[in-house]
Amino acid sequence: MPIENVSELVSILENAGELKRVKSQVDSDLEIAEILRRVMYANGPAVLFENVRGFDMPVLGNAFGSVKRLQLALEMEDFTQIGQRIADMTKMEIPSGFLNKIRKLPELSKMGEVFPKLENSGPVTEIVETSPSFNKIPILKTWHKDAGRFITLGLVATKHPETGVRNLGVYRIQILDDTHAMMHWQKHKRGAQHGEISKDRGEKIPAAIIIGAEPATVFSAIAPVPEGLDKYVFAGITRQKGIKIVKCKTQDLEVPANAEIVMEGYVDSSDIRDEGPFGDHTGYYTPVEPYPTFTLTGIMRRQKPIYLTTIVGKPILEDAYVGKVIERSFLPLIRMFHPEVVDFAMPAAGWFQGMA
Repeated sequence: MPIENVSELVSILENAGELKRVKSQVDSDLEIAEILRRVMYANGPAVLFENVRGFDMPVLGNAFGSVKRLQLALEMEDFTQIGQRIADMTKMEIPSGFLNKIRKLPELSKMGEVFPKLENSGPVTEIVETSPSFNKIPILKTWHKDAGRFITLGLVATKHPETGVRNLGVYRIQILDDTHAMMHWQKHKRGAQHGEISKDRGEKIPAAIIIGAEPATVFSAIAPVPEGLDKYVFAGITRQKGIKIVKCKTQDLEVPANAEIVMEGYVDSSDIRDEGPFGDHTGYYTPVEPYPTFTLTGIMRRQKPIYLTTIVGKPILEDAYVGKVIERSFLPLIRMFHPEVVDFAMPAAGWFQGMA
């Protein structure tokens, strides 16, 4: 059975000797990030910080910082299976004629199994905060010259304002105060495109920042999937089982029912402020640049959530391993359109990102 939540992931990693617990008190301001960097550079395990100063919420880092941990999280040895499943589905022909359709039902039913299932409630709806604040969450400051605290592994959910197609993206988010943050989505990102369409319509774009979910959902948010493919469907294809989703309380969005925390709000693309600097995956600080503002309108969370995060900096860190999974998983799709391609690589020295 596929992994359903972060707690299950913790148990699986711990049983495999791939996770260590830190019971000593640590600080979310620089200290956790420094510990994680040292562990990552030493090819160490995932780390669960159980005692974070000022918070009653543990912090999990480096959960995906090795090929083995990603194999455990996604429950597969060969990551090309992900792309091959999509390729196989696109080749499936819908037959004409009643009897032919009947014969095809087993294959067609398998396609339906990967679609998301809307639920009335879920673990993430256990607590609904009516006075939401970013300051209740152990969001890290990771580098000395960073402008402040940044969410680095938040899955940002939006919908295309015209088509309604759902998207997930991972964009860094700088916290400004209790209820405001900066959404660092670059112009070519789909979230930013959704925001611009909403701006042209005189609207703000509903958005939800999701912390922790099924590992396949985290991966789907990072992966550069084809335009128009619902990221929740991609997560279902990855894990061969549809995820459960629930409605947000203050915005017209659906989010994973098994998430740890969901921060609901909206992005106002006409409210532009300075964001950064931030110590980035290049090993350098990105400069101050203008980005739109996110306003927090509500929080849903588990009773005992785990704050899942990541640290970026000079390679090789956790994100390089995720980049390797993306590289392998998309090889079958690239070969489907370009059969002459035998293989390709996105090495850590070349940024290993979607811009490769």
